[in-house]
Amino acid sequence: MLTYHQRERENGYNTTADRNNNRIVRYYTNDTIGTVVAGNSTPGNSPSELNSPKGIAVDQYGAIIVADSSNYRIQRFPLGSKVDTTLAINSTINILGQVRDLHINVNNEIFVTDSEYSHVLKYYPNNGVGVILAGNYGSGSAANQLSSPYGNFVDGNETLYVADTGNSRVQMYLSGATSGTTVAGITSSSGSSLMQFNSPIAVIVDNNGYIYVADYGNSRIIKWTTNYSMGGICVVGCTGTVGVAANQLDSPRDLKFDAAGNLYVSDQNNHRIQKYTIQQPTSSCSASK
Repeated sequence: MLTYHQRERENGYNTTADRNNNRIVRYYTNDTIGTVVAGNSTPGNSPSELNSPKGIAVDQYGAIIVADSSNYRIQRFPLGSKVDTTLAINSTINILGQVRDLHINVNNEIFVTDSEYSHVLKYYPNNGVGVILAGNYGSGSAANQLSSPYGNFVDGNETLYVADTGNSRVQMYLSGATSGTTVAGITSSSGSSLMQFNSPIAVIVDNNGYIYVADYGNSRIIKWTTNYSMGGICVVGCTGTVGVAANQLDSPRDLKFDAAGNLYVSDQNNHRIQKYTIQQPTSSCSASK
């Protein structure tokens, strides 16, 4: 997973979760060799270790927030430190499963997707017990349910978008809503048409309200306008085949925009991060963008 926080924009770097190596790596502009800023390549649960980290974000103080998935916890690494503190962990009062995508807003409130329990949680500062924002009614395909969701995105109005992976759709939740509206994809209809997804895994929304989705199973990035019935437009990986060429992807996993409107794609099976010139930057409050 990738971050692109305002601090990173100003200082010319971005940060990625290197899941298989159990570490967080930072890349400065034009560098191809990264710097390890958290984790040590060995899976573990000590304050300096991670185990299959997934989502990451950067808070207002430059600290890195990590969805430490296989440790069932959320960790915070202060700026410049490789020793973390636990913000939330699986317990009887805070049931936490396989945490995936993670974002943080300007109030340092954390939004995390828990694919194991099919919901999205919000954590307030200094509170290790999460509040369920979406998916509070068990796994399923109804408007108030999710099925193995992965990615999430929160805009400046605290509208929540969820890549509802198991239901092949993207759900939008207005602030305070318990039921979502399908804004991309067709519920429980997996496929390769421009109305369908095959495991949508990440979602991001630009300042025009256009929705970009990493269509993991089809190895492409699809853009949806505000007119749902028109379907999507393929913007990256539109050859119909996986590959290593500049116009191809292989199982894209995460999406971020930078301040110039460039789209960054975590191209998982090609073990690379690709940069594409797409449009103007987002205006989200999410600090991990």
